[in-house]
Amino acid sequence: MSILESVLIVAALFMNIFLIGQYEGSMVRHLNWTTIGVICLIVGVFETTAMWAGYLLTRISFFSNSESEDLKCFCYFVAAVLFLLIAVYMIYKAICRTPIQERLREIGYRRIAQEVILVAVFTFMAGIGWGFIGHNIYMATGVVGCATMAAAVCGIYVGYSQGCRMRYAIYGIGGAMLAFVGVDILVRYL
Repeated sequence: MSILESVLIVAALFMNIFLIGQYEGSMVRHLNWTTIGVICLIVGVFETTAMWAGYLLTRISFFSNSESEDLKCFCYFVAAVLFLLIAVYMIYKAICRTPIQERLREIGYRRIAQEVILVAVFTFMAGIGWGFIGHNIYMATGVVGCATMAAAVCGIYVGYSQGCRMRYAIYGIGGAMLAFVGVDILVRYL
């Protein structure tokens, strides 16, 4: 996996978490840094666990010990399809333009945990793709964990100060990046 592919994957995951933070930040009266710290902890734990779990799935001896070229091609194909599925979802969200109802309320940990779990499903799929492609999972998990925690803080702050502007463009850009990664894997490895 090239450095460009790795950066694009992490950037797309960053954008997903950023959008969750932006939505939540647009609805608060004032920022509470303790709450933001707890949110960073929730995001960091769920995202790193999901990335690690997806990677560990690919370490099953059937996949990791096989010398078959057909199985390797299949794994690359699965990785590309997973990235393309996430891209389609993000582009759909960009095109769909569901209205957002901004109203004042406190940040809810349960609501954020539910949204982060949904993004963690995508991170899990990215971990599977990362494992099939063959990349340093320790570095990847650390970078994903740090990037998503930073995304939560940035998103909450931007949402608090600017509201949910540019939401659909961010979805579209993130989806385009993952689509590029999926197509690049198909072209390069198959």
